[in-house]
Amino acid sequence: MNSKIIFSQAGIYRLQQLASLIYRHTGDRYRLSSIDGQLQLLKAAVTSPHPDVRTCCIHLADELHPQQLRVLATNGITLTSSSVLADKAG
Repeated sequence: MNSKIIFSQAGIYRLQQLASLIYRHTGDRYRLSSIDGQLQLLKAAVTSPHPDVRTCCIHLADELHPQQLRVLATNGITLTSSSVLADKAG
């Protein structure tokens, strides 16, 4: 079940940056107006091999509250600085 996440203005800015970076690298577009689109974008972003996308993920993680990170985790998205960097190494 998807729980709605309310992003701050800074979080929305980071989501838009991620969407732009992912589009530039892959040509894929994600609907940021829906939770499913946001989750699909984040799943693509955390598995991206591109350093600029990973850096943006880290900045987004820094903007989120622990509750928001837990909601993402329940949807299969681990978005923390250490997880993004560890996934890069793996």
